[in-house]
Amino acid sequence: MERGKRLKKADQIQGKTPYISSTADNNGVDGFIEVNKGSRVFCNCISLANSGSVGSAFFEPFLFVASDHVTHLKNEDFNKAQYLFISCVLRLQKSNYGFNREINDERLKNMRIMLPVQENGTPDYGFMDNVGRLIMCEKYLKYLLHTEKNKY
Repeated sequence: MERGKRLKKADQIQGKTPYISSTADNNGVDGFIEVNKGSRVFCNCISLANSGSVGSAFFEPFLFVASDHVTHLKNEDFNKAQYLFISCVLRLQKSNYGFNREINDERLKNMRIMLPVQENGTPDYGFMDNVGRLIMCEKYLKYLLHTEKNKY
């Protein structure tokens, strides 16, 4: 868990690396910039908006620079499907936060998210993996139907 670093628009140089901010649109991508010295660069993790569109959470499978209004959440043991599942569950927390109640580091550490568990009480990562894969399949099917419809 680590926050991005403040980078004013005036200091951004247009480039090819996605810049993730606290927007709820386009997986949080606010533009494309050059990575400069001191930028915090992340990859293969969840980006969580601490302010702005508070609680917006996305799986980011690509290299990106994060603003200071974004916290990256990473677990080396998670795969893409599990990250997708957990980012959906995190977005359900949005109603607990807002303009006057942003997600700070302390609130994030105390945040409790509901995950499916096995009979022994441990998180059911297999279930999360299956549901995450289902989400990917549904999105891919939606994409195929959209492109087929617009083909002619």
